[in-house]
Amino acid sequence: MILRKNISLNEEYIKKLEPLLQIHNDNLSAVIREVIDLADAAFHDPDSVKRLISGLNKEQSLTSSTLVWALKNLAGILPDEETVHNIIGNNISSISSLEKRLSELGSEIYWGLSVKISSEDDKQPEKATFTITGKNPYFNRFFAAIIAVFSAKEYNLSISEIRVLNDIFEIKMERREKERALKSIHDNFGYMDAAFSELHKKPDFWSTVINFYVKMDYDLVILPRQFFEEILCGKENLKITSSIERFCSSPINRIPLEELLEKMKVLYQYTGLIKHMDINKKSLIIHHGLTEHEAIKKLADIFVALLNLNGHTYSSMISENLIVLKQESEVGKILIRMVEDIKTQKIPFENYHKDFLEMLEMLKNVPSDEGFIKSLGNKFGKKMIQNYENNKNIKEWDTNTFFRYLQETSMILGQDSKCSIVSENVIHCKILSCPVARSNEVINVTNCTFIKGIFNGWLSHAFGEQLKRIHKTYTEATGKNGFCEIYVAFLTAVEKSSVNNHPPEKARCN
Repeated sequence: MILRKNISLNEEYIKKLEPLLQIHNDNLSAVIREVIDLADAAFHDPDSVKRLISGLNKEQSLTSSTLVWALKNLAGILPDEETVHNIIGNNISSISSLEKRLSELGSEIYWGLSVKISSEDDKQPEKATFTITGKNPYFNRFFAAIIAVFSAKEYNLSISEIRVLNDIFEIKMERREKERALKSIHDNFGYMDAAFSELHKKPDFWSTVINFYVKMDYDLVILPRQFFEEILCGKENLKITSSIERFCSSPINRIPLEELLEKMKVLYQYTGLIKHMDINKKSLIIHHGLTEHEAIKKLADIFVALLNLNGHTYSSMISENLIVLKQESEVGKILIRMVEDIKTQKIPFENYHKDFLEMLEMLKNVPSDEGFIKSLGNKFGKKMIQNYENNKNIKEWDTNTFFRYLQETSMILGQDSKCSIVSENVIHCKILSCPVARSNEVINVTNCTFIKGIFNGWLSHAFGEQLKRIHKTYTEATGKNGFCEIYVAFLTAVEKSSVNNHPPEKARCN
């Protein structure tokens, strides 16, 4: 027999019945029947109800804290498809059915969150927005990962945007090809998968490495074994591409420049090769973190060579803290190529006069850039002195051999100069005239800068860190009798011995 009764309930009691109303699809009669059954059980055995409530409270506390701990420590690990399937189930045929299932899961006692989905098509959505609202950020993110994996697998939806604001975690997704959709899921939610996989494979190895990194305050550099071996052998032409090619999974000459620069920044910062890199439109600013001048220069050369192998020409300027790489114009590229193509063997040394004049002619079309012009002169100067070294069979440079070299190169540069050996370790040169740098009392700054670069290239190649000081003075530079005066001082035998035992501060070139 069915009796019909009117029941009056205020809003407070309706809210208390809300969980049961959701279970019974808003059927109030079904809810009242279940409440009566629960009340009947409570009247027959009040102690059992107390034990049930106490047990639920303890279980909720234990399970919630366990979930929070687990999800917090598993951030960045993507739930696999089997886990996602077990959570969501089989009865999902549309976006609306997915929303219903997720809402049911979210309302369970441990999760305490809600899910809303908006899409333009219920069966085959091109775009969809998932909004998860809950007080626990770890629960929200895990639920978001479950949704993302399911949506990528079932609808080929790729993540286009993620927004997190207070208690809300929002994912915007749109249809893409399967591979791209899955990659977006891994990039956003599974970015630690590979790391944890390796940790589990070699726990002793990674425990040792990580502890050592911490003890060294991350002040370490990672190098490929082949590169390290070449350094030990003292090779000049190092295999510099292996790391970046492996990292990009592509040969160096096939990597787009924009991608290469971004990958270089990430790879070389995290392997300790550099401290930081700023990428601008036409330049790179590298914070190297090195202290030795020669090491900074070699690192700059490595970057220039690497970018050159990618098909782009850069010049470098170095300082105590920075390496600045500038992308060169087409004329600059041609000039660098001209210098690189100059042979260093079996060519009469006098032929460099012709090459020198050709370079000066080309420099007329180069925009004013002191750093690039001096760097180009440095390269040209090294080519000159290497050729002279080969022709004269010079094994080691000293004050006398370099003095003779300066005397012979005055002809190539078209200079009227007087050089003398002041002492065993000091050379003095007085350049009385240099027509290519000054004509009709007008100084050609570009040509003068290029010649300074040549001179620095000679000294760098011949003596490197043995150079103690270069002192230059310019007397009456704009007058009729103007001249340049240069003093070059080298380390004495005692100072060289001191260098080997106690490295001094870097030599300065003024």
